[in-house]
Order: sequence, then structure tokens, then C-alpha cells
Amino acid sequence: MKIFLMYLFLFIVGCFIGWVIEVLYRRIFAAKKWVNPGFMKGPWLPLYGFGVVLMFSMCLIIVGLFPDSIKFYNPIGGLFKREYVSGPTWADLIPIGLMWISMVLLEFLAGLIFIKGFHIKLWDYSNMKGNILGIICPVFNLIWLGVALIFYYGINPFLYLLSNNVYTFMFGDNGLVANVGFIFILGVFYGIMIYDFVVSVGLFSAISKFAKTTGIVEKYEIVKDKWENLKKEEKKLFFNKKKNELKNENQNLNMIKEKISQIIYIDPEKKEKTSSNYDEHGRPIKMDEDDKK
Repeated sequence: MKIFLMYLFLFIVGCFIGWVIEVLYRRIFAAKKWVNPGFMKGPWLPLYGFGVVLMFSMCLIIVGLFPDSIKFYNPIGGLFKREYVSGPTWADLIPIGLMWISMVLLEFLAGLIFIKGFHIKLWDYSNMKGNILGIICPVFNLIWLGVALIFYYGINPFLYLLSNNVYTFMFGDNGLVANVGFIFILGVFYGIMIYDFVVSVGLFSAISKFAKTTGIVEKYEIVKDKWENLKKEEKKLFFNKKKNELKNENQNLNMIKEKISQIIYIDPEKKEKTSSNYDEHGRPIKMDEDDKK
């Protein structure tokens, strides 16, 4: 359970960092505007969360499989419980290579699931040379290699220290006393994320259904814009229809009121004629022969 909570923390950190990276990438290079990436509304991308957990776990497992005589990059000592200090070595190629391949496969599998299952592309490399189904391409494969290098040499040592410090903060030095407040806050974040996921899945399913009706696979952001415009038009038509219905109801209500008035109230002309049969004191006036007729 303690390791599970630790991985939950790493996952949500990866989700947020990935969201920031994607937002900046779209703003500076791709869309040239502020775009909320992914299909969730909040500041998190689960794909990057899985990526961080995957790369961190791979480093932990691979380094643990080799004896201490095989030295890995360990700039400050104590990394993965290895006390020696070491710069880059040839052995680093093993975790870096496996992280690189794993991230490419993760991107491909995630993209394939969305394309085959939902007819939606969360990203599209169709205009890049050597792409496969628009999901992966050589250029971005090299970018993932760069990510693996940056993670291994620049992030992993500090992420390991952060994970140890957070673990100690959550459970104390002896691992017996849990920091309920921190765990509660972590749970609140996940509660919000899960709620966001459930709501976003409903919207995503509707957008996916809309995309499937076209018979083609479209980019999610384009379909999302089409869907939002369609919903705006439907809402406009709905309110116009309701407005017309209300207008018709008011007209019908006025007609009913008029009919009721005719039944209940005396017609003014009839009232004037009837009132002439009484004098100013309310006593009947004797009718002459013409009135009788």
C-alpha cells in the first residue's frame, strides 16, 4: 500500500508536468494558441503520468538487476540504494534504450486504442515522413529518445530523492506513522481527477460517436470544435423553439381568458340596455308597449 501511494504521487506529478509541456508546445510550435491538450478538462495528461511511472520503474528494476560491480549514473550517491558516486557509463545505455522503446510503444498503443476504438486522434503525425498511422514517426521517436536522456540524467536522480522524501513525509522515518493530512490531500486530487475523467469520458464518447458518423478518423481537437459549434447551434434552436412555444402558449392563454370573460362578465352593450329597466334607486321601471315588443 505504501509503494502504491508513492506511485500515485509520481503519477499525478507526471500528469501535471506532461500537461504543462503539451500546452507550451501547442502554444509555441503547433497551434500557435492556448489549447487544453488531451480529452480531460483539468491540468493533467494521464499518458505522461504513465510515462513517468514507467520510466522510473524501469530505472529502478534494471539497476536492481545488475550487481554493484556494474556502475550506473549516480551523480550524488545513494541512487537506488547504491552508495557509490559515478558519472555516465556504458551501462546507462541499457535503461535509456529500454525507456526509449517503451515510450514509443506506449505512444503507439495509446494512439491505436483511440483510433480503432473511438475514431479519434489525440495527436496527428500524418504530415510527417515515415509516420505509422499518424501515431508515431521518426522525428518524434527521436524526441522520445531525448526525453529518455533528459529523464535519466536530469530528472531521475532528483525524482528518486523526491520520492524518498515524500515517502518519509507520508510515513515517517520508521514507516509506521502515516501523515493522514497529506494522504487526504492526495486523495482529494485523485477524486477531482476521477470526476473529471468520468465527465470527460461522457463528452468524449459523444464526440467519438459524432466522429464515427462521418466514417473517417479525425483529430480530436477538430472534432471537439465541430461538436461544440453543433451544441451551440442546437442550444440556439432549442431556445428559439421554446420561445416560440411560450409565445403560442401566451396567445392561447389570452384566448382562453377572453372566452372566460365572455362567459362570466356582462357584455357592456347588454349591461347598458339592462340597466335602463331600473331607475336611479334601483326600482323597476314600468315598461311601455314598445318595450314589451
